[in-house]
Amino acid sequence: MTAEQAHALLEASRGDRLETLFRLMLANGLRRGEALALHWSDVDLKAGLLRVRWTLSRTSRGLQLDEPKTDKSRRTVPLPRSAVETLQAYRTRQLEEQRTAVGACQEHGLVFTTEVGTPLEPRNVLRRFEVLAEQGGLRGVTPHTLRHSAASFLLAAGTYTKVVQEHLGHSSYAITADIYSHVGPAQQREAADRLDQALRW
Repeated sequence: MTAEQAHALLEASRGDRLETLFRLMLANGLRRGEALALHWSDVDLKAGLLRVRWTLSRTSRGLQLDEPKTDKSRRTVPLPRSAVETLQAYRTRQLEEQRTAVGACQEHGLVFTTEVGTPLEPRNVLRRFEVLAEQGGLRGVTPHTLRHSAASFLLAAGTYTKVVQEHLGHSSYAITADIYSHVGPAQQREAADRLDQALRW
């Protein structure tokens, strides 16, 4: 996904209940299960950090919170300033929804919930993402594309592969290098153009 495509997707999601979820996944390269399992107690908006400690998945026993499979997946990652601002606004809206729910709202401490405070169903998130992607003119993309794109953007901007590995929670440097070895001239040109805009020669 190019930066332009990512922008189109985010524009399509503007005002959608899941907009903040998708923005955070793109900003931090979170897996869907990691984002859906995120608790407010794991988010430090003042320091601009979040801790990945859980993953949410659908099992034969229903929705289940589990610890990540590897030690590397349990990690603390920095939040971009725009993500902090987005989460602050989202939290304000969420607290207002809980106040007006008058006892009907369940409190699980999760960042992303249904209107009544229950965990989001991963399959429903996938379906909603597909609808928004189509509205944005994108085909063949999934929520995992956001993670993939975050890594590609970081690498194209010159971020060290080791740093990207830690950011994504890959178990080894080799995995990150192998998966994203395709980052090439197009992404490098995009990064150079962005740098040019930032410097405003």
